[in-house]
Amino acid sequence: MMEELERLIRRMRALPLAAPILLLVGLGAGKVTNSALGFTETSLETADAGVKAHLEAVSERMNAMNADGDRTVAYVKMYREHVEPVERVLQRHGISGKVARAISWPLVEQSYSKGLDPATVVSVLLIESGGKPTARSPVGARGLMQVMPLWLGSWKCGRDLYAIEDNICNGTSILAWYLKRHGTEQQALLGYNGCVRGTNTPNCHTYPNKIWKLREQVKGEITREREKIMARASTD
Repeated sequence: MMEELERLIRRMRALPLAAPILLLVGLGAGKVTNSALGFTETSLETADAGVKAHLEAVSERMNAMNADGDRTVAYVKMYREHVEPVERVLQRHGISGKVARAISWPLVEQSYSKGLDPATVVSVLLIESGGKPTARSPVGARGLMQVMPLWLGSWKCGRDLYAIEDNICNGTSILAWYLKRHGTEQQALLGYNGCVRGTNTPNCHTYPNKIWKLREQVKGEITREREKIMARASTD
């Protein structure tokens, strides 16, 4: 189909060159020109319809490609500004490139959707599991954010706590729920850590301070990585 379209376009391009000849020598030369272009008098209308149909199809494809291009530009911009900095920070903390890439987009997306700072979620994830999707605690908490199975079904999230997206969706939902319930980040973090009465985890009252200290470091790293990424993008 594309080869045929190219041939038709080449023929259309040749028509302006042939027009002066048609005007000078009349219909006879016109017949010769039509023959040279591969048309007959009876096929001109059909050929024009075919060219029009082909060009309309190309136009539709171009419009679709343009829309896809707009979406691609928006995706790249979003990735550079919000996701790639997190991905790089995760790698700085010992997480492999493949796993960091799989974590970064759902982490940022779920953080924003729950009104959480991605730096906070990164800090919880690093302290809870060290960024290991298959991590499991002695009491049965699972995955990146060490979610207890008892929470499954409480949110509109998947149920495989060893799957990166399911785990992050559940973990951020739990943290956001504690924030709404308690009203302060300290109490929310204590609740997330199971430190309601201070009996589930030794020295669990120090958990918020650990998160806050790491979060300040992570925030600075995200900012620096974003600045480097945007500087590089401006020279591309």
